[in-house]
Amino acid sequence: MSLLKLLLIHLRGSSNNNCLLKMKSLTIFRILTFVLLPIAALFAVIDFFMLLTALANPAMLFVVFVMAGFVIYTFASLRFLTRGIDLNKPCKPSLKDWIKVNGYVSVFLGVSFLMNAFTVFFTSEANLRQILNQFLEQQPTVPAMLTPELFIYMMKIAAWFLFFISLVLLAHIPINFRMLKQYGYLFEEPTAAE
Repeated sequence: MSLLKLLLIHLRGSSNNNCLLKMKSLTIFRILTFVLLPIAALFAVIDFFMLLTALANPAMLFVVFVMAGFVIYTFASLRFLTRGIDLNKPCKPSLKDWIKVNGYVSVFLGVSFLMNAFTVFFTSEANLRQILNQFLEQQPTVPAMLTPELFIYMMKIAAWFLFFISLVLLAHIPINFRMLKQYGYLFEEPTAAE
């Protein structure tokens, strides 16, 4: 079966061959987690520089917060996967809270990336060119080699990148939340009698 087919079966909640499905869910979760890692590392570097900019422009603090939520979500999920699931070691209950809270923030980021990508996909090239021409007229210091065609090309590449990130992220979050329920015993505090 293809990865997409397994993902769709998992999201629908089909329960035939429950053990096999859980194993395939874990494989999908593992793949998606490792796909998100380099993206989160890139976003961590970008977020650091945006934080420095946001100190001068407080309106950017919201964007910094959302990107930091995605980075924290990804690395907390990796810790849950590698320490909790793979090594079967107990995890702190706060890790579960970090994953859940930053998962909701990441849903917001994924949906906004998806909407931005769809905006570029469904806007005609004539409209994109008109918007870019207006933007370039307001920016007299832009070098002449940066033409509207180049900007449109870069916008389309960025839109596909955002689309990919949003799909991976929005697929990862519900699987992660199900894994948190399935492996909930890893987050239980040891009792005093043990």
